[in-house]
Amino acid sequence: MLIRRPLLIAINLIVLAVLFGYVFYPALSSFINSFHIGSRPLAPFGFVDLFISGAATLSNYNVVFTSPSGVQSLVNTLLLSVASVITSGVSGVLLAFAFWRFTFPFKRVLSRLFLLPLGLPPIVGVYSFQYLYAESGFLPQLLQHALGLSEPPFSFTGFFAVLLVHTYSFYVHFFLFSYAAFSRVDYSLLEAAENLGAGKVRTFFKVLLPQISASLYSAALIVFILSTASFTAPLIFADRMPFITTEIYNQKIGGNFGAANALSVVLVAVSMGLLYLFERWNGRRNPPRSLAGRGAARGVPSESGIARWMFLVPFALWFLFVMLPVLTLLVVSLADLSPSSISVLPERYTLGNYIKIFTTENFYTPFLNSLTMATLSSIPNLIFGAMAGVLLVQRKIYARTAISILLLLPLAVPGTALAMNLLSAFTKPSVLTLGVPLANTYAILPLAYFIRNIPYITRSVSSVLNIFDYSLTEAASNLGASGTNVVRRVVLPIILAAVTSGFLFTFINALGEFVSSIVLYSAFNRPISVDIFSEQRDFNMGVAAAQGILLMLLVFAITSLVSFIFRSQSKLSEFDF
Repeated sequence: MLIRRPLLIAINLIVLAVLFGYVFYPALSSFINSFHIGSRPLAPFGFVDLFISGAATLSNYNVVFTSPSGVQSLVNTLLLSVASVITSGVSGVLLAFAFWRFTFPFKRVLSRLFLLPLGLPPIVGVYSFQYLYAESGFLPQLLQHALGLSEPPFSFTGFFAVLLVHTYSFYVHFFLFSYAAFSRVDYSLLEAAENLGAGKVRTFFKVLLPQISASLYSAALIVFILSTASFTAPLIFADRMPFITTEIYNQKIGGNFGAANALSVVLVAVSMGLLYLFERWNGRRNPPRSLAGRGAARGVPSESGIARWMFLVPFALWFLFVMLPVLTLLVVSLADLSPSSISVLPERYTLGNYIKIFTTENFYTPFLNSLTMATLSSIPNLIFGAMAGVLLVQRKIYARTAISILLLLPLAVPGTALAMNLLSAFTKPSVLTLGVPLANTYAILPLAYFIRNIPYITRSVSSVLNIFDYSLTEAASNLGASGTNVVRRVVLPIILAAVTSGFLFTFINALGEFVSSIVLYSAFNRPISVDIFSEQRDFNMGVAAAQGILLMLLVFAITSLVSFIFRSQSKLSEFDF
């Protein structure tokens, strides 16, 4: 143990206080308000009067379980999440297999390009799909013109449109998880199976996939929860098809606060139930022997010949699928278009959209707001995540089970539900808000970003410390190093990569966050994601696209800067970012 007991107790109490005050209490407040009828949430601890007076009601849950739109929104959300896991899983695993098994030109460059959706803010990615695939988008217009049709050949709306956007956004998780797992597989197992008469397909499903099953389950869990929490794609493409996240937004906008909270409770319950089942299964699972051993796995020889060519066509098509939305966004931002239409390919290009942005008074305010709020949330995330990660690996801590659950809870709380939790808990002054109501204040968005990203740095730090060799610290101490030098010269360099990766991920998430922002923002803390949404709603598509490109460039500039500073340490996967 590197931490003295008094300091460990202090960290334990701080972590518990933050989790119960800003994670558990808002969730509890939202749950209580789901039994309340009214357009405004209850004051802190007002639920006591609610239940004593007998005013508590289950009528808000009628919106979920008895109304047609509520039931359909729950069914649609679950079906979409399952379908997103399947489509993202198949595409991500096959792509990772191709990178692991085959040698081809520009492999390193292509590996980075296939990770583009990871750096594309959700609101930007969704609008790039709209510009490309919507009825007035480039692709339908091109096909209509080329085929001489009287109307576009397809309309990009409904369930399958949302599913395609999810597949584009989420396949990267399977790609990264499965490639890292493939890289640890001992190829001699595959050779043994083939020598015993198993074909390549049977070897793939019976030998290879079980070796990477743990990574696949982890990726599936993340994609399922992200899909249930998805808001932007259903809002833009669902064509009035109800989903729980959009129903929460509609109920809140309509002033039905209790129904919005009831929908939030149901959505969180679904995510938490799945998360609990996964954690329970993961705790009982025995890792495959080939991955549990300590020896180095034998490397894989590169496949060539017919097998490589069989992957070439789908590989090229998927590359086109990944690159087209980004290129389309760039074209729209440079095109000279009328506000009401996008037809075929533009004939004239201009920097007018960018000039309009830079010449608008206070054009930088939304960008500055997002940068400021991302910083205000990510620095506390870094400090708290490091403390919580260190705490989790200690043998004896207070309320270990409660801390573990609460650290995972933000992962299971979708952005719309998180926003409703905060409005329920902090609309009235309380000790947790230093006597100031947080609703409609600047601080509520950084707080939402902070809570949403709690699990990432915590998990990054704890995963590294769980496999940390403490004999290194003992050796340093035996050689006369002080406790401070041991932490600074031994521990910190080892966990720096995990801390850096977690901080970068939380910062980027906060920078482009839209789902919580659209519910919680005010005129004085309007982030760039909401500004892009507003420009699009006003049919200023070129300006919205230009803002999206600038936001994307900002994300990549920050990523490149951090990668340059920590080039030798910060690796998020087997690929060198």
